[in-house]
Amino acid sequence: MEQLTDKIISELKERYKGYPLFQITDNATGEQFIIRGSNWDEFAQIGNVKPGKENRVPLNMVKAYVVYPEIDATDIEYNRSGNWQPGRIVALAEQIQEVLGYNKEFTVKKL
Repeated sequence: MEQLTDKIISELKERYKGYPLFQITDNATGEQFIIRGSNWDEFAQIGNVKPGKENRVPLNMVKAYVVYPEIDATDIEYNRSGNWQPGRIVALAEQIQEVLGYNKEFTVKKL
C-alpha cells in the first residue's frame, strides 16, 4: 500500500479542483482512502441503476468517489485480491454517504 503523502494530497487537490476532498481510514487495516465531494445530479445518477442491479449502489459509489488509492476496476468487481469483500464495500459506501452529508441524526415523530 502506497504511503499517503503531502505530495499526493496536493496532486489530488489540483486534479479534483472544485471538489472538496475527504480522508476515510479503515480502522481495521489502517488503509486510507481519499474521496471527493459530489453534487446532487451526479449522486442521483450513481443511485439510478438498472432494474435488478439495485444492490450495486455501494459498489458504484466506491468506484465513483474514491480518488485514492487508484482502484483496479476488475479487482473491485471480482475481488481477486481479497481486499474487496462485499461488506467492506458497503461499509466504505456508508462512510462516503456520511461525508456527502447523509446522517442518521433526524428525529421522526408520528403526527
